[in-house]
Amino acid sequence: MHQFTLVLTLLATISASAQGTWTQLADHPGGPRYAQAAFSVGAKGYVCTGFNGSQNTDQLWAYEPTTDTWTQKTPLPGGARQYASAFTIGDTGYVLCGWDNVNEIDYNDLWAYDPATDTWEQKASLPAPPRYAGVAFSIDGIGYYGTGAGNAIYYNDFHAYDPVTDTWMQKADFPGNARRWAVGFAVDGRGYIGTGESSGVRYRDFHAYDPLTDTWQQRADLGSTNRRNGYAFMVDGHAYAGGGQDFTQNWNDFHRYDVGADSWLPVSAFPLNACKNGASFSTGNAAFIVGGNGQLPVLDEIWRFLPDITTGSIEHRFNTHLLFPNPVNDRLWIKAPEKARYVIHDPRGAIVAAGQVGTSIDMDRLPEGLYTLIVEGGEERAVKRFMIAR
Repeated sequence: MHQFTLVLTLLATISASAQGTWTQLADHPGGPRYAQAAFSVGAKGYVCTGFNGSQNTDQLWAYEPTTDTWTQKTPLPGGARQYASAFTIGDTGYVLCGWDNVNEIDYNDLWAYDPATDTWEQKASLPAPPRYAGVAFSIDGIGYYGTGAGNAIYYNDFHAYDPVTDTWMQKADFPGNARRWAVGFAVDGRGYIGTGESSGVRYRDFHAYDPLTDTWQQRADLGSTNRRNGYAFMVDGHAYAGGGQDFTQNWNDFHRYDVGADSWLPVSAFPLNACKNGASFSTGNAAFIVGGNGQLPVLDEIWRFLPDITTGSIEHRFNTHLLFPNPVNDRLWIKAPEKARYVIHDPRGAIVAAGQVGTSIDMDRLPEGLYTLIVEGGEERAVKRFMIAR
């Protein structure tokens, strides 16, 4: 896989002058594969399941970015599969659904992985038809899963998983067309789903889900090309999406999402002509793409993306880092533009306070616990969690 080293090095050098740098790392020791699930816990990335062109796998591999090394872990007990999905809550990774194309089995099971003990535990299955190629992410300790396909049926239903009670609750349906092979991410307290395919139609639309109101809002389309089997990841609190394919065309463009402006900003393109159908995860300040392609040759390559967002950024955010004190006792102070308004939700999502932002917000009448503050002004919106403790 390294016969193009000189060319790739040159391409990486060129791309460094744009926003972000792609670097090829050592190949995956497990061999070529695509259609994997991936998640991150702490500073490590995990890649699970997938297809090598002839058979599915149940393997789990852990990646240590500081040493650029992979370690094989306990395989997924639920069986080999492809196009499973994954999310992380706290120090636990979750893998669910997927497709065994060899035995024609669609799954709706959910498995929790504990990296500290290298063990899996089966959890409550998705209370919906089995499927593959759905989208999963987590927001504030709750996992979310939706879309996907199974038995030639495309889905747009959407569900929330509570790990404390090991229960699922159906939420408002994804408002776009039912689809598979979409991508998703969570940023600033909202989840996003976009792109994908259904019945030969590709998409580039994106929709944002607000868990506090259980509502969706259509947001800016990704780029100018429809696509499926792309990638989405978070690096340093910013969302990126790109790659994928549309029928016979393959894409290598990537974009960073500006939440405040609801726009996509081009960043460095992937150095090869095609970037599709593999796994991606983030370790905080870097993202990694593992394997992929889905057509011959299946890849075992690993690429790292390091962003550079110091140039060309048009983001507009409230400075909620100056929210203080946190934890708060009696009065909460925030820094926000004039005429901005705030809403405070309790741990169950109920609105307990609202008004125009002034010098401070009185917290005396609210009981101890974890709260969510939303500040909005014009087209800008910020979400901040805080604790009341006395």
